[in-house]
Amino acid sequence: MLELIGTLMPRRKRSDWPAAVEAIRAGAAFLAQGASYSYLRARTLLAGPRLFQDEGFGLALQICKWEAFAVAVQDLILIIEADHRDSLPADPVRRARVLGELYREVLAREEMPEHRADKGWSDLIAEFDTRLDVYMAKPPLKPDAISIATAMRLLDHAPIDKAVREADQIMVVNNVAFRFIDYQATLRKRIDLEAFAAQLAERMAALP
Repeated sequence: MLELIGTLMPRRKRSDWPAAVEAIRAGAAFLAQGASYSYLRARTLLAGPRLFQDEGFGLALQICKWEAFAVAVQDLILIIEADHRDSLPADPVRRARVLGELYREVLAREEMPEHRADKGWSDLIAEFDTRLDVYMAKPPLKPDAISIATAMRLLDHAPIDKAVREADQIMVVNNVAFRFIDYQATLRKRIDLEAFAAQLAERMAALP
């Protein structure tokens, strides 16, 4: 009923920082789970229902989903930045620092996955910091180019034979890109991205 009401009476766009952080978190979770499950269901065919009930397969699927989630957060942040690059400070260092802080804040919204209980997100945070150093110094990319990272991380962890994953690479990359582009449209409906970009710019400009 609430979804129906929301369709008939569109919700007012949120413009506050916490709402944007939550939209990125929720979007990354939605994208990672949807892409992981759809790929594995398509690949396992009739064996899918049995495999999805298998404890070992289920654990591998959870790891795949969480690892894809962490990279999907990176990709969504980069997509938002690329879409609003013109309204942000030109200094790549300032942009990288604030976007890195945003990434940490989004990850902190989730409970730590069991398979990462010992090491946390530290390796992925370092990975994104390095990625930011490269991306902020170059012209912004389109969503389909950015989202390749999520697709490749999904394939890295999908509990499917390596040769099959390699053969499926183009299909998965295209499927994930479509999902990101579709969610980008959803994000624009839910969040005032211009206002959020203004907040990003303010934080960047305020850095010492």
